[in-house]
Amino acid sequence: MYSKKFNNSSILNLIFIIIICEIHLTENIDVIIIGAGTAGTYLGWILAKNGHSVKIIEKDKRENVGNRLDVIHFESDRVKKAGLPPFDPNKQDCIEIRDTSTVVTPDFETEIKTRVYQTIVRLTPFLNKMYDILESDSVQLEFSTKYENLIFKDSRIIGVKVSNNGEKKEYMANLVVDASGTNAVVRTSLPEDYGVETFTLGPNDVMYVLLQYIKWKNPEIPHPETDTGYNYWLLWFGPSLGENQAILGVGQPGSYENARLAREDFLSEINLPPYEILKEEKGFTPYRRPPYSLVADAFLCIGDAAAITYPFSGHGVTATWMLCKIAAKVISFELKKGGYLTKERLWDINVNYFRDQGAKFAALLTQLSGILNFNKKEWSYFLKSGLIYKTGDDDELPEPNQEFEEDMSIKEMIGFISKIIGGLIKRKLSLTNVKKLLKANSLANDIKNHYERFPMSSDEFQPWVNEAKKLWQKKKTAIKKLNNVEIEYK
Repeated sequence: MYSKKFNNSSILNLIFIIIICEIHLTENIDVIIIGAGTAGTYLGWILAKNGHSVKIIEKDKRENVGNRLDVIHFESDRVKKAGLPPFDPNKQDCIEIRDTSTVVTPDFETEIKTRVYQTIVRLTPFLNKMYDILESDSVQLEFSTKYENLIFKDSRIIGVKVSNNGEKKEYMANLVVDASGTNAVVRTSLPEDYGVETFTLGPNDVMYVLLQYIKWKNPEIPHPETDTGYNYWLLWFGPSLGENQAILGVGQPGSYENARLAREDFLSEINLPPYEILKEEKGFTPYRRPPYSLVADAFLCIGDAAAITYPFSGHGVTATWMLCKIAAKVISFELKKGGYLTKERLWDINVNYFRDQGAKFAALLTQLSGILNFNKKEWSYFLKSGLIYKTGDDDELPEPNQEFEEDMSIKEMIGFISKIIGGLIKRKLSLTNVKKLLKANSLANDIKNHYERFPMSSDEFQPWVNEAKKLWQKKKTAIKKLNNVEIEYK
């Protein structure tokens, strides 16, 4: 028979190893973020800079994150507000920085130069740069790791379960953040009564985007400039990767087929010079209101997981960064105080977001239900008359309002009404669609005012939600009638 005698030193070493393992298993991280895209990396970065321990879980391999879409646009003023390192067009992650854009009327008669500050970025190189920055600030990044489910104690979140190549892991955290994108894998797995809506995105809740990377075969023949929009079709020519190249993009709700048909209708109306399609990409972005609350006990959702997007363009990255700045301030303050992060302690994230940017976005989403009904002739009149873009003073280029809202002075309001009446008299506008626009604008104002009164306490939340639901139910479906398809915007 084999036997082995343990001396006191061996026993003490074994006990020490067991204690160390137990400490490791129950290690408490300040913040666990699910998703290493633009939302999760930014929030993780600013929290780490504030001295908090952060772990980011990502299902894809490090080299594959962001591969679905190559080129994206950031609003340059938001990049500066976010405090990110400046972009350099000579570096791999930045294609160019622009300060103007062109909008073309659907009758193709008029080009309108607009002041739009945009930084054109290659997504994967940008994310890889961010990962290096995060790791230098002690953020733990874990790739090829799948979120499985939440860990609860006394019906409250205390951590997450994940898996990596079949290995199961548990991480305890003071806060779990869903930054997993449109799948919203954490938010949709919450208990129904946890305080944050668990809806999934259906076909009418997203804009389906088709991108063709093209190269002009005869670049000497006049063709659309890069960063030219044909808003009637929700179609644009964006900057691409090489000389004489562009990205032909289109977005529509309902299906990729709707987007394809809208592009087909556009191409049947315009006389473009020949081009070669180098590659194609597709994806979708949220097109609906966010959850009424972004927070619950030890939980926050951000980015596409929270349906945070600018309604007029579908851009969501920099909009989420503004939410992250709000969230980081509240989270840092509460983590330093210690104790469990209840919904009430995180509630100021809701208040500060929905009373400002959230209210503006809600109003813009509602206004679209009036604007998108217009036909080509009406849309052309709106653009030529300066009813969509502010015209500025003297020779100043028009620009979309930098704060994402149309705040008209009395003089501007009188001018707006005069142009509407003029359009009706000249039969450039139909009375039916003008009525729809005015009703949508009125409802947008009511919704904006309601969001600006977002309750300061969670105790007053449910009555606020009840009223918000009544307002959103008044929002009408817009219908765009193209030559080959009718598209509904719900």
